[in-house]
Amino acid sequence: MNKCCDCQEQIDVENGDWGWSPVKEDYICLTCRESDESSLSTVIIVPLNGKTIKYYIGDHTRMTEFGDDMYGSDLTIDRVWVSSDAYRGHYNTTVSGWTEVMVGWTTGAWGDATSNRKQSFNEWADAICTGEIIAPVPIAIVADPTSNVFSMGISVLTTEPDKFKEWADSDFEDLSDSLS
Repeated sequence: MNKCCDCQEQIDVENGDWGWSPVKEDYICLTCRESDESSLSTVIIVPLNGKTIKYYIGDHTRMTEFGDDMYGSDLTIDRVWVSSDAYRGHYNTTVSGWTEVMVGWTTGAWGDATSNRKQSFNEWADAICTGEIIAPVPIAIVADPTSNVFSMGISVLTTEPDKFKEWADSDFEDLSDSLS
């Protein structure tokens, strides 16, 4: 018998009632794994000359959009919970060597003034991810769960922040404002 690296419950590894935490490099029970996978952050990497790559990041999870592990990736991705009070907060996901150039939050298209203001960023991010807009620098768009189920924490990262801001020019302020 082994213990879950999260809750310390006994795990019967002989009967398949377990998962693996690539973060802790240890066994994890199915309950803890399912809990982790229910609140994953999404990191979308848009390289200069390649295909968009999507990763799902949890406290124990590191996987591609196809469910494969990230062992072949050279990215170091960290995620922490940031409490704003005893009951609320958000995750903050970072990529080592990448600089945050925009940060805030967004929501869906609910038709009210706040969600309407957020749509300019949402449409821009979609156009970046689909290749409709091609940036001259690598971009990562990170969507982090928050305690408000109707909003996502958003950060835009790049390896070349000055070049990104120069390229984004007048759109940079509008996009940043839509995330506030």
